[in-house]
Amino acid sequence: MGLYIRLNNKFVYKKGKKYYLTPISKVKEWTTMNKKQKERVMGNDVTSKIKALLKKHGSKSNMNFMTKPSKKRIRTQRKSKSFKGGS
Repeated sequence: MGLYIRLNNKFVYKKGKKYYLTPISKVKEWTTMNKKQKERVMGNDVTSKIKALLKKHGSKSNMNFMTKPSKKRIRTQRKSKSFKGGS
């Protein structure tokens, strides 16, 4: 299966000592692509960012580095106050 590196859910393609971001986010699509197809979809050079993240976190398994802030709202559950009525 190989070692996969992703950056913000997009696969990163390694060519030589450089890392390039691709627009591919689906695992099945990435695994069915051959080397030539992956080279066609290479995007921006993200070598410095990936090397810094690998140095910080290591490279022992498949990784997905999330560097963008999440757009999800964090919800907190409020305790409802219960009032005891008297008769």
